Amino acid sequence: MKLHFFGIFLLCAIFFFGCNPDDICLSNQHALRANFFSMESKNQVTMLNTTIFGVGMDNDSIYKNENVNLMFLPLSFDGDTTSFVIFQQTLRDTIHFVHTKNLSFISRKCGFNFDFTLDTVYFTGTFIDSVSITYPLVRYNENFDNVQIYIMF
Repeated sequence: MKLHFFGIFLLCAIFFFGCNPDDICLSNQHALRANFFSMESKNQVTMLNTTIFGVGMDNDSIYKNENVNLMFLPLSFDGDTTSFVIFQQTLRDTIHFVHTKNLSFISRKCGFNFDFTLDTVYFTGTFIDSVSITYPLVRYNENFDNVQIYIMF
């Protein structure tokens, strides 16, 4: 009888208190990952005293006067283009990411999230020489570098 009671108690405890990995919801997983590289050496570089803000995001800076080599840039849920202004000391460049989005189910607790596919990147070319899309899919809970930004200095 003790074993039967213990078995029922154990099943109830697992049912009510069990940890489901789907219940862990991660934030900011709709952001593309971008790295800066030197056009000359092709090595990854750090941009000193850099400020980055999203166009149409109430000038809310994503990075403010920071040393940046890896960026996480949130993509727009509303449109098919997301734009950012990058201030590097006295220079300014604007970069536009053209993308599509698809709604995907994460879990019962986390609900739905958008997956994005990068299509094209445009930039003004003040100090950005070129941009390479290395992994066009921006998906929930993936950590792949999506874009390499080559700068002229």
